[in-house]
Amino acid sequence: MGIKYHQYGCGNDYGDDHYLTDNWNPDYDYGSQYVEVYFNINTPSYMHDKDPSAFGFASDEARDEWYAAASKVIASFDILEDSGYNVENSAEKRAYLYPHPQQISGVILKNDVRKVAEAIERMSPSSIRWVDLYDTVYVISDEAYEKYLIFKDESLKKDLFEVCQTLRITRFYDAIEISRSLAMKYRLKRLGINDGRNYGSGQTIDHIMRLMQKMSEDGLLVMTSPSGEETYVRSLNKTELKKWIRSHMMLIEQYRFLWSNRKG
Repeated sequence: MGIKYHQYGCGNDYGDDHYLTDNWNPDYDYGSQYVEVYFNINTPSYMHDKDPSAFGFASDEARDEWYAAASKVIASFDILEDSGYNVENSAEKRAYLYPHPQQISGVILKNDVRKVAEAIERMSPSSIRWVDLYDTVYVISDEAYEKYLIFKDESLKKDLFEVCQTLRITRFYDAIEISRSLAMKYRLKRLGINDGRNYGSGQTIDHIMRLMQKMSEDGLLVMTSPSGEETYVRSLNKTELKKWIRSHMMLIEQYRFLWSNRKG
């Protein structure tokens, strides 16, 4: 039986047999595309014989043997042994894998996934259970990524207007939280760049905040900063929108898509 490769986000994850589907083609030529990958493995020396729910190496020798074997596999493909931290915090952006007795994970070229899986399968201390694949990871410059975000501006404006809707003019939303939420929808994963995925800000969030400010300047959003620190935002309500249309005829065509499907 061959190795199972499962790509998440491509239809149903589980088949009629209630098992993960084998839905990714390891033989296809993916060129220079990278992917977030998890090699799920079985390491007998990491499991306790008397308690299958307990894990740990029985000896330092067994532990050292496993990590040496895993490191050898990773290095054989010129892949950095790293959790991703050093890649994010250095100028050199490259493939990386982090070894653990239950799972070897990281970001590598899609064309290397099968080769790495088969090399792990040949490790004497471990064997492959199956391979999970998640998002495609891109290697593009900040300038090229900004062009991608600009291409998404019309869709972003519509989403901003929708998520900031409220029936009460006294109700506002935290602007940075709105931006973080939309960034999760539009952000592309880039090799070695966190881009505010789990902390701080980033290019995607900054772009959305600038777009929000532009919509505020155009009168479609209302922004306020009572404390001078946090910024809050809401979209125009139905009455305000009618007034805006009457007084901003020149911008109607530019923003018509915002209210074409407006609720209420």
